Amino acid sequence: MGGAARSASRRHGNADDQDGCDTAGDATRDQDVDDSIYFTWPDRRFAYDCRGCAACCKGHGIGIDVAGGQLVQLLARRPALAAFLRRRGDAITAFNPRDRCWFLDDGGLCRIEVEDGRAAKPASCRLFPFNRVFRLGAFTIVDYNSVICPLRVADDGAGVPHADVAAEIAQIADPAVVGTPLPARDPDAEGRAFVAAERPIAAAVFAAPGDLAAAWAAQADPSALDAARDAASAAFTAVLGTSWQAPSLPTLTAAGWLTPSLRFNELYGPRQYAPRPRMPPVLARMWLAWLGFAALGEQLAGRPLGLQELTTLWSEQAPLMHAVARWTEPPALSPGPLELPGADPGGVVRSLAQACLDNRKPRRPLGDLVARLPADPATRVTALKAAEAILRTAFAAR
Repeated sequence: MGGAARSASRRHGNADDQDGCDTAGDATRDQDVDDSIYFTWPDRRFAYDCRGCAACCKGHGIGIDVAGGQLVQLLARRPALAAFLRRRGDAITAFNPRDRCWFLDDGGLCRIEVEDGRAAKPASCRLFPFNRVFRLGAFTIVDYNSVICPLRVADDGAGVPHADVAAEIAQIADPAVVGTPLPARDPDAEGRAFVAAERPIAAAVFAAPGDLAAAWAAQADPSALDAARDAASAAFTAVLGTSWQAPSLPTLTAAGWLTPSLRFNELYGPRQYAPRPRMPPVLARMWLAWLGFAALGEQLAGRPLGLQELTTLWSEQAPLMHAVARWTEPPALSPGPLELPGADPGGVVRSLAQACLDNRKPRRPLGDLVARLPADPATRVTALKAAEAILRTAFAAR
C-alpha cells in the first residue's frame, strides 16, 4: 500500500519544519520513543521532499483505518469509493489506478488532505514512506519504503523524528495497517531476540555507515572478513570473470543506511533461504556480495548509487547473492521432485540440480559444481538465478 500524495503542509517533506533536536546517545532511535518500537533507520536521518513526484500515488492501493472509523468517514464524503474497495488479508484497501490516485490533484496534492485536513487522509498515506509496520510479540517494527519514495539522507537532526512516526502510528486503530503480525512460532521470544540482535547492529552501522569493516564486524565474526572477501572474489571471478570489489565511499555509505532495513526484510520476507536462527552468517555474506554488485552497478551508471537503486539491486540480485554467500559450502539434494524453471536452454539448471543430487557423498562446494557449467557469464548468471529454488532446498538440509 502506498499513496502519500504531497502533503499540503509538507510536514515530513521540509527539513525546515523539523525541530532539529539533539540526537546524542543511541543513533538508532529517539530517546523519547518506547523501547518496544524498533525502527530500521536512524532517528532524524531520513527526509523527503514531496514536490509532486507522486510515485507513491500510482497504483499501489490505499490503506484505510477501518477500525478507527476512517472507511465510514471516507464513504460519507466520497461514496463512489465503495466500488473500488478490496480485501487484502485482514485489511480493506481501495484500488487506485496506475496513472495516479483518484485523489491526486493536478498540482501533486492530496485532495482529501486539502479539503478535509490531514487527519482525514487514508492511514497508510499519512504514514508513507514509513508505513511498513509489523508486530513481533511485544515489539513493533517500523520499516520504510525505499523503492517507491526518493528518500534522502539528511544532516543529523534534520530528518523525520522517530517520535513523529510513533505518534502517527498511535493515532491509527486498525492492526491491519499498523500491526501486521510477522511469522513466528513464539512471537514474544522471537521479538526479544530479534531486537536484541538487530538494534546493536543498526547502531554500529549507523555510527559509521561508510566503514565496510565496522559494518561487517557488527554482523559477523570480524576475523572472518578476509576469508569471506576471498570467497566472494572467487565466486565473482568464476561467474562474471571479474573479481569482487567494494563500491565507492558514497555508495558504501548509502548501503550502510539501508543495511538494517534490508536485513529485516530478508529475515522476514518470502525467500527464506534458511531457517532464521541459521541465517545470520549467510546474511552477512549476502550483504558482502551485494556490495560487490553495487560496485558493478556504479560502473554501468558512471556514478554512485542511491537508496532506491541499492534497494532494488538487493531484491533483484538476492538469488545470486545467496549463491555467492554459499560458494564454499556443499549443496546436496535428496531424491524427489525438482522445481525446475519452465525455460532452461541447454538444460543448464537441470545439470546443476543433478550435480546437487550426486553431491550427497562427495560434498563438493558449490563453486566446484558451478565450474562444470558453461563458462560464459550470461549462462552462469541466468542459471544461478533460475536455480534459486533448487539451491534453497539443497542448502536447507544442512
